[in-house]
Amino acid sequence: KWQNGRIEMIKIKRTSKPEALTEDVQIQLTNIFKKDKTKTVWNKKYIKDGLLKMSSNKCCYCEELIGDGCSEMHVEHYHDKDTYPDEVVVWENLLSSCAHCNKKKSKHDTYKEPIIDPTKNDPKKFFYMKSYRYFSYDKNPDSLGKVSIAVLGINDTEEKVKLRFVIGNKLNEEIEKLYEDIIELGDEILTNTRKRNRIINGCMNNLRLCTRTARFGASMATILQENDEYHELRKLLQKYNIWSDEMEQLHKEAAEICLCWNEANCNNNLVV
Repeated sequence: KWQNGRIEMIKIKRTSKPEALTEDVQIQLTNIFKKDKTKTVWNKKYIKDGLLKMSSNKCCYCEELIGDGCSEMHVEHYHDKDTYPDEVVVWENLLSSCAHCNKKKSKHDTYKEPIIDPTKNDPKKFFYMKSYRYFSYDKNPDSLGKVSIAVLGINDTEEKVKLRFVIGNKLNEEIEKLYEDIIELGDEILTNTRKRNRIINGCMNNLRLCTRTARFGASMATILQENDEYHELRKLLQKYNIWSDEMEQLHKEAAEICLCWNEANCNNNLVV
């Protein structure tokens, strides 16, 4: 039921184009498309594999898992291929997308009215998430953040906000339970191996949900960073010397990708 209506962007590092996409091949495929726009010249395994690898097998816009065994993968043309056919297989114009996001963006002209390109723009510099909704830092209606929210339909439907609430509420419930457990245990956490490991494993599992490669990673990282009990839990684990280096690395990654509405608070919690 989580396969519709998600927008959670994260910065993506643009990789080098596939070796098979040579200049000659690019010209050839472009000419084929310009003669007959029904030809899906971009639908090449080496192109799709390269895009999937670049985006950690996720949609560049919503972070849904795509590809084999997951949602259908579409090759997204940031600049519309029908309007700008010369860019139909230009590597810098290609992104991985799920069917939903690809359809939502449709033929929007990104030259005339740009939206976020996750390989060029860091979404956290334009968006923040509050009460499970996305907001643009720049309130100008023509700002990159505002236009992206409108074109991609980030807050269009109740379903999208509800979905963020469902997955975020589950994470918050898990954190609350872990925090209550460690408060109840107190110093006993040092001697009760079974309960200590349960808390450690629970923390690790929740932190892994908030990474660059995780499904909905940016939104989950935001929810984690805005949870006060999480930061208190972290301090207690540090107090008992059971907050590991791996936990700290995952914590830092979550802080780096989150879309906290109060970024200063997020950064303050990066290192204690």
